[in-house]
Amino acid sequence: MKKPGILLVTRSQKVCKTFENNLNMFFGSKIQIYFHHEHHPVDPEAMDKIDLVLLSTNGLPENLPKIRESVPTLVARRTIHLPNLEQLMDLAPGTRALFVTNNQELVKDSIALLQCFGFSHLHFIPYVPSEDTPVPDKHDVDLAITLGLPELVPETIETIIDLENRPIDLTTILDVARLLHLSVEKAHFYTAEFLRDFVQLGRNLAISVNNERRLKQELASILDAVHEGIIGMDEQGRITVFNEDAEKILKLSAKNCIGKAFSEVIPDFNVQEVFRSHAEVLDQVLETRNLHLLITKIPMMLDGQFMGAVVTFQDVTKVQRVEQEIRKKSIHLGLTTKYSFHSIIGVSSAIALAKQTAMKLSKSNFTVLITGENGTGKEVFAQSIHRASLRKEGPFVPVNFAGLTESLAESELFGYEEGAFTGARKGGKMGLFELAHNGTIFLDEIGDAPLSIQASLLRVLQERQVMRIGGNRVIPINVRVIAATNRNLLDMVRKGTFREDLYYRLNVLPLHIPCLRERREDFFILIDYFLKSKNKELVFSEEARNILLHYNWPGNIRELENFINYLMVIVEDNQVRPEHIPERIVNAQAQHITGAAELAPASGIEEVKNIILVLSHHGSLADYEDILNILWMCSKRQERIGRKMLQSMLPRPLSEAQIRSKLSILSRWGCITVGVKKQGSQITPLGIQVLQSIQKKQKRLADHM
Repeated sequence: MKKPGILLVTRSQKVCKTFENNLNMFFGSKIQIYFHHEHHPVDPEAMDKIDLVLLSTNGLPENLPKIRESVPTLVARRTIHLPNLEQLMDLAPGTRALFVTNNQELVKDSIALLQCFGFSHLHFIPYVPSEDTPVPDKHDVDLAITLGLPELVPETIETIIDLENRPIDLTTILDVARLLHLSVEKAHFYTAEFLRDFVQLGRNLAISVNNERRLKQELASILDAVHEGIIGMDEQGRITVFNEDAEKILKLSAKNCIGKAFSEVIPDFNVQEVFRSHAEVLDQVLETRNLHLLITKIPMMLDGQFMGAVVTFQDVTKVQRVEQEIRKKSIHLGLTTKYSFHSIIGVSSAIALAKQTAMKLSKSNFTVLITGENGTGKEVFAQSIHRASLRKEGPFVPVNFAGLTESLAESELFGYEEGAFTGARKGGKMGLFELAHNGTIFLDEIGDAPLSIQASLLRVLQERQVMRIGGNRVIPINVRVIAATNRNLLDMVRKGTFREDLYYRLNVLPLHIPCLRERREDFFILIDYFLKSKNKELVFSEEARNILLHYNWPGNIRELENFINYLMVIVEDNQVRPEHIPERIVNAQAQHITGAAELAPASGIEEVKNIILVLSHHGSLADYEDILNILWMCSKRQERIGRKMLQSMLPRPLSEAQIRSKLSILSRWGCITVGVKKQGSQITPLGIQVLQSIQKKQKRLADHM
């Protein structure tokens, strides 16, 4: 018995293969299938065996051989494989999908079918590549959908969903059976498979809906747990979220607000500016409904599309009340001072001038920059300034940058929100700037601050507000800044290791603390103070006193206090003799005596004359005059100066080796002090006397010429 012949006429081989599989599923060996597509034209001799022509689209191709008049033609009606539609379920409403096929009729029919399946919330853009069809801009399309033709999708579109070739639907199968007088034994299996896919699709959709419902419930619980009013709106301005705190603060019911336009519920909040600009508005203070609110308005964006806005707000009075409680607790955190101006011991003119200057600075609210060597008591002065200021009831928060790593500095200074990084404390942590609110923050060793932190510090000093790590809101702060350093910041600025703008932001009220060798008349006063505080009496022999007085004390008062502690352990009979003094101090004093061997014992005017005599034997007095004069000018500005800068300021050129030699001689006779670790040089009171005497001598010489 002859098998009916079916000719499949399609544009592509893929569609032909899909049609063949569909027909074989129902009719199997009862039919003979022939093909005609772009890569496989049908053999003309086979046309006598054709009993039905099944087309994928309307119209016969021009290269198709002539068909007998008695042979019927049928255009296949097609469906979409239901399991493939799961790929579309997670697409957001309004997603712009470029629908790509090779036929205008097919693309329109496919879009209509998808809309019937319930995907009308997506925005389909039909596209059939041809010379007359321009390639769409990638910014106008979110993704592409195709029916087994991904190669036709424009290269600019990265995301592609392939629904594969559309199979023949059941009605077309029944038409084929009727025209060829064939039975369809497996139609019920096809129907069952379709229903199975439909049920599975519905089940997945139900799971998705349940997950969405659960997610919404979790989100609602989270929003109600946040101690801020939160109102969410969709792109149309309708309120979709209204949490419990929003109800409490505004005294409104969420049930009566959800679904309404925000302009009806919160007209004073000016939310329309976010809808217009799509830009966030942070920490805006609003007075409404007899309330003072701190409001933040943030647009919701998804893949560049505006999805609505979120408004968060707090009652300012409540925020201030909480803040005051935190500030009160700062006393228990140890953020208080223990030193005052009474703690600064000494009668020398140098320390008296520094103390008098600091007292004046304490009355101001400007930033103070304290300079001085290690151990001179910079923090004592900082605490004293705070204690004498109008902020004395507020916290005093010290920060030592020498002990802060770059990775920790930002989180310590500015704090962090919960979950900002691995190991972050639950609930987050308040930064030191926040802790210092209405008080003073002491930035010790500011010269050791990394450049990245310097930029953040500058922003805080300018804006007077901080943002925690992982946070999305700024926190206003009211603090006074006192910074301290033992480094030459101006020299660091020239070398690029300290920001110039930060230096001038800090150096508003400069205060220099003299080192111990500049206030030798305070030396034994300090020793007596330390001994009394420890209930101890020590008597120093004359030789021991001379050794201690001629030592430079690079560690200053801190080194002196440690030395007293050492003596309290070593000395047994209260008599301090040279053998009780550590070798490093004795050796340093011996070197000083050796270097000063040329200088006969003298005091007052005679000492100055002898120094000038010695200097004249080591070069031109004019060179020493120039060096001392520059150091004196810098001392008036409470600055030290390095060799290179000194070299550039000299009126007559000197080599670096010559400058080093002359500075060494001046230091040896006590006219200047040379700092350690490139801190620069500074003139001493004796050096000023020597300079004045040299100037008088040079003037007399000039008058006689």
